[in-house]
Amino acid sequence: MKYLDVVITLLLSILLTIGVGYENRMMIAGGCLFLALIFLSSKWWLKWLFIFPTGLVAVLYFYSGYIYGQPNIGIVASLFETNKRETIEFLLAIPRNVQILNAILFVAFSYYLIRVKFVFKWHKTVCLFGFFCFCFSSLNLFIYHSYTSINHYVAQMNTLKNSIHQSANWHILKNKPRYKTYVLIIGESMRKDYMSSYGYPINSTPFLTTTPGILVNGYLSTASHTAVSLPRTLAISHGLDLHPANNIITLANVAKMKTIWLSNQGFIGQYDTAVSAIAVHASERKFLKKGNFLTNNTSDYALLPLFKQALAQPYNGSKLIVLHIMGSHENFCDRIKKDIYNFKDKDLSCYLSTYNQTDTIIKTIVNDLKATQDSYSLMYFSDHGLNNVSTIKGKTQLVHGDLYKQDYEVPLIEIASDIHQHTMLNKQISAFDFMSIFSNWIGVKTAQLPSLNVYQLPQNKKIQVLSGNQMVLFKSLKNDPDEIIHR
Repeated sequence: MKYLDVVITLLLSILLTIGVGYENRMMIAGGCLFLALIFLSSKWWLKWLFIFPTGLVAVLYFYSGYIYGQPNIGIVASLFETNKRETIEFLLAIPRNVQILNAILFVAFSYYLIRVKFVFKWHKTVCLFGFFCFCFSSLNLFIYHSYTSINHYVAQMNTLKNSIHQSANWHILKNKPRYKTYVLIIGESMRKDYMSSYGYPINSTPFLTTTPGILVNGYLSTASHTAVSLPRTLAISHGLDLHPANNIITLANVAKMKTIWLSNQGFIGQYDTAVSAIAVHASERKFLKKGNFLTNNTSDYALLPLFKQALAQPYNGSKLIVLHIMGSHENFCDRIKKDIYNFKDKDLSCYLSTYNQTDTIIKTIVNDLKATQDSYSLMYFSDHGLNNVSTIKGKTQLVHGDLYKQDYEVPLIEIASDIHQHTMLNKQISAFDFMSIFSNWIGVKTAQLPSLNVYQLPQNKKIQVLSGNQMVLFKSLKNDPDEIIHR
């Protein structure tokens, strides 16, 4: 029977290590956990008082850990800012093999707690050694990274919430807008290499592939999760540091522009998500979702009538209209009216269909802008990309992650009434410089930051991105190439 106990304990330590996202540290972190589980089992009270609560949290985290990896600020933000519908969508999208592994983990954990007990002669020495091993185990790493990630998230949210009541300290040196209407469309989870406009063989973005515009090939998001990426894109930020009061909306307000924020991404309460804390500064704001259990799966198309209303509002100066769309948010098939490709790889087929839908929405907005006969400029970018975690050929599973270049390689596109050519600009640009791009775009020069367009920004080969809870060199990340189509 003891051999079975050893096997169950070994299996438990392996699955727990995988489930909390440390499979790359299996030999040390997993090995230490195995020894800790063996030695600490000698006392029942140690198992139930110490192993049970930490292990239970790890078991509950298994789905997220297996798919997304170890705890970080992005995962914590997603946990706090996810509504009930998105939670259900996440659970329904969990692959069958992951569900089976989690069930095995639950059984192994229950067996360990109830049946496993190894008896040793020197109890105190064994227990001390067990605690020592636990300190270097995957469970202790999980506790540490969970604690630091929650602290980072709480600090970010406190900074964002405090900024709502703070006045921006913009010092305007020049204010000369070029266009009557500015439109900023913030996309979701769209990596550039699946766009036909960036060379993908399937025509996923027909309008953006042919329309006159400037496409930046080398734009990198600040982070790999919306709640972490956008505050650092839409406000002055230097890596982990964040200055949310000085953001795109407060800058446009100081420049005497009318600011309107239209969102298909919800908020849970009164401006308590990272993005809505910036949106609150807009003159007008409309959220299609409230983030509670009544939240509907509202299509991005529902934003178009609101955009036309905003566009029709009379205003003597320039207007900035921001649209925050659901875009290619997981689950992809729930984002679209119809899968227009019908590939065997259903996940990829729906993902590409979300691209086509976003492309159609941008085309409709551009046509509405043209109809006004006023000067206009539209800018589109995605908050972050995704990476494929599927190991099965011809079956794609794209999820959030921070280990691959494609988690950060996203589109940045400008379409304007005075742009008449389709131009691809091959240059690495960081979204940490978006505030400089934005200020130049709306014709404002400030004392706080340089005002530079995408051509003026210097080529940067040493761009850092926020991966997990730390800044890392983008070029150090792994590659996740786009998938071959299987019809």
